Amino acid sequence: MKRSLVSTLVRLSAATAVLGGMLALSLGSPATVLTSAAAASTVPTSVSTPASSTPATPTPTTPTPAPVKVDKRPKAPKFVPHKGKAVYIDRKHQRVYLYVNGRQIDKFKCSTSSTLPRRGTYHMKRKRKQSWSFNGAVTFYWQVIFAVGPHGHNIAFHSVPVNSAGHEIAPLGRPVSHGCVRIPYKKAKFLYRWINKKTPIVVRP
Repeated sequence: MKRSLVSTLVRLSAATAVLGGMLALSLGSPATVLTSAAAASTVPTSVSTPASSTPATPTPTTPTPAPVKVDKRPKAPKFVPHKGKAVYIDRKHQRVYLYVNGRQIDKFKCSTSSTLPRRGTYHMKRKRKQSWSFNGAVTFYWQVIFAVGPHGHNIAFHSVPVNSAGHEIAPLGRPVSHGCVRIPYKKAKFLYRWINKKTPIVVRP
C-alpha cells in the first residue's frame, strides 16, 4: 500500500513538471520578453531631414576704401584768392604763377619794368591777338590788357616782342619792359585763352 502511494506521488510530480514546462514555452518567460523589448529599443531609427528650400544668405563683404589722393602742388600765397582761377606776378623774382582753387598749376619767367605794374590786384579789361610798339619796330602776340600806366599806355601780358627779322628783342627773367609783363609765346597763348574778366591778377611786391 505504501509503495503504491509513493509511486503515484512521483508520477504526479513528473506530470506537473512536464505541464509547467509546456506552459512556460507557450507563454514565454518574463526574462525572454524583457530581453526582446530591450533589443527592439536599441535598434536605431533613421530620420531623414528634408533639404531647406530657403537660399543661403551671402556673407556681406566690406569694400576696400579707395586711396586718398594728396594734392602735392604748391599752395598759393595768403594774399592770392583761393577760389577759382588766379594769377600772381612776382615782380621781385620775375615770375608768373597760375592757380586754381589755391593750388599752383603753372609757373614761368617774365619780364616787367622795375616799377610797373604797380603792387595791387587787377582784372582783365580786354584782349588783342596781335599788337605793335608805338614806332612799329616790334610786334607781340596774345595781349591781355589789365591796367593803365602813368602816361596812359596799356599794361598787359603779351609774348616776348620780336623785331622785323622775327628775333626776340630781350631775354626773360629781368625787368627790361616799359611796364607790360612779357612772357613766353606759348604761355601767352595759353593765358590769353585761360583767363577771364573775373580772374584776379595780383602783383607783389
